[in-house]
Amino acid sequence: MNPFKAGICLLAVMLISGCWGQINFDQLTVVSAIGLDPAKDGMVRVTLQLSNPTLPVAAGGGSQQRRPYVNYDAVGVTIQEAVERIQHQAKKSLFFPQTKVVLINEQFARRGLDDTMDYFWRETNQNLNSWVLVSRLPARQVLDKAMELEPVPSEEWRKYLQGDWKRPLQVDVQMYQFLPRLNQIGYQAVSPGIGPFNASGKTDIMEIGDTAVFKNDRMVGWLSGEESQIVNWLTGVSRRGSFHTDFAKEESVSYSLNSIRVKVTPLINGDRLAMKVRIKGEAELLTATLPLHFGTEHAMLRDTLNKQAKLAVEATIDKLFDNYASDVIGFGEALHRSMPSEWKKRKSNWDKELREVDVDVSVSFRIRRTGLLQ
Repeated sequence: MNPFKAGICLLAVMLISGCWGQINFDQLTVVSAIGLDPAKDGMVRVTLQLSNPTLPVAAGGGSQQRRPYVNYDAVGVTIQEAVERIQHQAKKSLFFPQTKVVLINEQFARRGLDDTMDYFWRETNQNLNSWVLVSRLPARQVLDKAMELEPVPSEEWRKYLQGDWKRPLQVDVQMYQFLPRLNQIGYQAVSPGIGPFNASGKTDIMEIGDTAVFKNDRMVGWLSGEESQIVNWLTGVSRRGSFHTDFAKEESVSYSLNSIRVKVTPLINGDRLAMKVRIKGEAELLTATLPLHFGTEHAMLRDTLNKQAKLAVEATIDKLFDNYASDVIGFGEALHRSMPSEWKKRKSNWDKELREVDVDVSVSFRIRRTGLLQ
């Protein structure tokens, strides 16, 4: 063969060879959300919410309206096994890098996640920026029934968790933050919860609120929105918030809190571990149901705010340590940074240390503006 012609043929082969392993766009389907539920015999039920942007054309040329997503589910010994079965159902390649939400059922989380969540570490196509939610209802039910303004519910949840306006009453966590803390002793995992808007569960409108608390890889309980706000302060996630102080005769005052600064200092008193927690910030009075006069009640309002905020912080810490023995605040991490040798001695018995640690809380909010007129 002519060398020139042989060279042309070889170049043509080289140019087309790069496409042999590619997947056409119409062979892909985007996974918007992943749901995890417990199944019998220790197995896992996986639900994948797959985007379905195209609508079928009905007879007569009109378009038949239907949801822009479909849900497939399957049961497997592992997440990977269940995903492979869904792959056969969907008849398309599953595209995970655009996954927005991973929804974990509460009962599945309480069973322990250590044997299953390694899938997200090992699967290279997973989106570790996806948001983690713990569902009070079966994840499959939430993904199938949820009503949101966005056509795809997971997109609405992503925007909510990503936006600053929803804070500080809810925590938020992405997969790359959640996974390491399942095996971290000194700073353990939390996740926002999702469930029906009303307690009866008769509505399909979902509410993101409360906080699921983990001890190692297992969920152990819930925190309320107010307690979640305090966790956000103590971990430095949020520097603002809201607070209500109560007075006699069902009277109350509401504040907007800003510029919150928290300093956690580990101390050793003899052989006992102590944590000094200092909280400072500014407060603006929003509403009051008791008569106030400019200047005369300023000190009373400030002292009441600081006293009741201090009690709320102490109650939240006691609940975490006494009820759950979970260090979601990161006291262990603070001890590790400031006193590595002490952390090394106490790490193996950290559950007991948490219950016995002496926590000294002080709160100092300065009322910057009352909005009162003389």
